[in-house]
Amino acid sequence: MNFSAWNRTVEAIYAAAASPNLWPESLQGIAELLDSRGALLLYQHEDGRYGVIVSPLLITMVQDYQQHWQYRDVRAERLFHAIALGQRDVHADHMLFTDDEIATLPIYQQFLLPHGICWSMGVPVSPTPAVNVVLSLLRSREKPAFSEALQEQLLALSRHVERSLSLSIRLMDAEAERVGLSQALDRLDCGVFILGGDRQVLLTNGTAERLLGSGLVLSAGRLRALDRTAHQALEAQIEAVAGGQAANSQSLKPLVVPDGERGLIVQVVPLAAPAGVPALLTARAVILVESPHDDRPFDPAVVRDAFKLTLGEARLAALIGAGTSPSDAAAALGIADSTARSVLKRVFEKMGVSRQSELAALLGKMFMLRQS
Repeated sequence: MNFSAWNRTVEAIYAAAASPNLWPESLQGIAELLDSRGALLLYQHEDGRYGVIVSPLLITMVQDYQQHWQYRDVRAERLFHAIALGQRDVHADHMLFTDDEIATLPIYQQFLLPHGICWSMGVPVSPTPAVNVVLSLLRSREKPAFSEALQEQLLALSRHVERSLSLSIRLMDAEAERVGLSQALDRLDCGVFILGGDRQVLLTNGTAERLLGSGLVLSAGRLRALDRTAHQALEAQIEAVAGGQAANSQSLKPLVVPDGERGLIVQVVPLAAPAGVPALLTARAVILVESPHDDRPFDPAVVRDAFKLTLGEARLAALIGAGTSPSDAAAALGIADSTARSVLKRVFEKMGVSRQSELAALLGKMFMLRQS
């Protein structure tokens, strides 16, 4: 692997965190790193339509897709279904289709191949608990299908994309309405702390100030967790980001910081001095802080990382842990009741529990939420 190219790609991913208009360029960098024609972020609307953000070389193809193929995309349907099954995170064509299907299905023969594309692979990311996104790579028909090694590299990159999107997706609507950064931050439903290269807090939003208290405090201009273990983990992530080690760090993942009877979800997002945002020119990190609510599922990304689940398994576990019945959870994830039970059985085995009530208690303890 070209580590210099890897680092440049990761830096471009984080440059898009506070400047969503940079995502097409970042996606192109991902595509080039993994020897692909293009890359896209695919997300699903509540009415079943699929929306996309694409690298520049895929613009013409996506225009055709939106006009003629978004309601006939069996590839997307199978991909989202496979993700919900939760057996693995990265899925390539040969895992979803037979050779005969690839040779005959209209989505391949009438759409992808005429655009010079044949092979794809996709991985789910979870920028927020409520948004399902897939990062997908597309490859020309002259190249072979994606290897296991490239699938592993995509999985590693997806964690950086997920972290960057956690801020970016919250700013997209605000940027579209052309409001200022301070207004945009104040409209977010999570706390935002912007840190400079010296680890000092440069800017906060109103939600962040309200979340300060028994879990997180500002001390001498720096953000601290009062719980010793949580503070050490938070400091390690901040040091990795400030020291320019985010691209190679495997420890950047959501943290749970004790805060009385609740757990604050904390994410450290590197920033690459985004152009056009004067207030962020000296910023090096954004810390996002959320307080779980009783009416929201647990964060799937946190559950995934804590229990070594796939994201599909974590989404089901988060719903069940929040009190959703298996049947309703299956409906929410678009899978059959029998499939949900099979996935839940794997979740029980990985988490070391045997009943839904035990799963809910384990997640409740992890997030420090009062159990009824």
